[in-house]
Amino acid sequence: GLLTSSLSGGLYSEISDKYDVPFDKIGKIFKKCKKGILVNMDDNIVKHYSNEDTFQLQIEEVGGSYKLTLTEI
Repeated sequence: GLLTSSLSGGLYSEISDKYDVPFDKIGKIFKKCKKGILVNMDDNIVKHYSNEDTFQLQIEEVGGSYKLTLTEI
């Protein structure tokens, strides 16, 4: 489900606005590092990895909700 902290909420609303993804349809956010390891983003990770300059965002619709993957570039 949605992360509820203000930090994650800020990230969600930013993504929602920027990429026109319905806020309440955002499911999980994953981070994929250069080694290809996929990590489910929690608040700590979001805190460190919300810098867009180093990440590419991929959005997939899965069963009515959106899965977001941030990939290190």
